[in-house]
Amino acid sequence: MMREPWDEAETPEEQAARRDAYRRLADAARRVGFSLESLSHMLRQVTHNEVETRRFLSEQVYGVPDAQLDSYLRARMPGGDAPK
Repeated sequence: MMREPWDEAETPEEQAARRDAYRRLADAARRVGFSLESLSHMLRQVTHNEVETRRFLSEQVYGVPDAQLDSYLRARMPGGDAPK
């Protein structure tokens, strides 16, 4: 059984969508010959890279705390204040 890393604030629909996405990802990994352990390692590396990229951008490029980086970038980008 897969550990379910859901956010407790997620709705049942969001949890179901996430569960389905994880299942499809695991199935795709098996089809191309990756073990779940290999997939997990690659996803951890992607997460680590994202954290390091955000740290670099917030500290070295924009000089804002990481918690404010998204809002800061939305405010600076053309059309960034438009609802999605």
